[in-house]
Amino acid sequence: MSTIKSQDEDLTLNAHGSGNDIKFQSNGVEKASISGAGLFTSTTIDATKLTGTIPNFTSTGIDDNADATAMTIDSSENVGIGATSPTNKLHTHGAAGNTYQQFTNNTTGSGTGDGAVIGLAQDDSMLRIENRENSHIRFNTNGSERMRITNDGRGLSQFTAKVWVHIDSGTLADGHNVSSITDNGTGEYQVNFANNLANDNYSSTTSNPYRNGSSRRALVNTYNPNVNNINIAVFEYNHSNSNGFYAYDLDKCTMTIFGD
Repeated sequence: MSTIKSQDEDLTLNAHGSGNDIKFQSNGVEKASISGAGLFTSTTIDATKLTGTIPNFTSTGIDDNADATAMTIDSSENVGIGATSPTNKLHTHGAAGNTYQQFTNNTTGSGTGDGAVIGLAQDDSMLRIENRENSHIRFNTNGSERMRITNDGRGLSQFTAKVWVHIDSGTLADGHNVSSITDNGTGEYQVNFANNLANDNYSSTTSNPYRNGSSRRALVNTYNPNVNNINIAVFEYNHSNSNGFYAYDLDKCTMTIFGD
């Protein structure tokens, strides 16, 4: 026998017998039921009325059991991780208060919100990685760092040049990681590094990209390597001069350094 009883402020609904359900109907149509095993079934659940944490909740898809939005997928199938309004296929950012750039289809925009941004254009023609926290971007394989892009734009690895310079008439024509050139006299130059190298056990290569004529040759050497500078000596050999090699202010010379 099924019973309905009230005791104090509790209301008990009891469907007597194994396998019997408690059913809730409106106008003769079942709207919800509670099975003998305790499972609740409803044709419609008003999610706006649900509050708090649902215990023992299990999801077969993406869910967020934290107190903030972890991921957003909008109607255009843009995915935002930490971004509630993604503007490209993959839009990620973290702590608020820093500047970031969003981009899609090779166009950029700006906003506030993150320290690192990864963006992929909708036509898959561009991948852009940014770190806006004055930190480095590191590339690791097998647990070891193989390459680093520093916040000042330098690439650090064993296969990238730590320094390169083009000297034109004793002045800095162009270079990488070079702050200045010091002219120490005829055929003598000091190349000053913008950022120190890890040690002075690096490899330097010099060249003279231009000939001085059929009977004249230039010899460009480096010496006295330091972590913050290196010296270049330029000599010329003239077949018509019995003195052989002598110090010479060469119009153009170049140098490249690989090391740590």
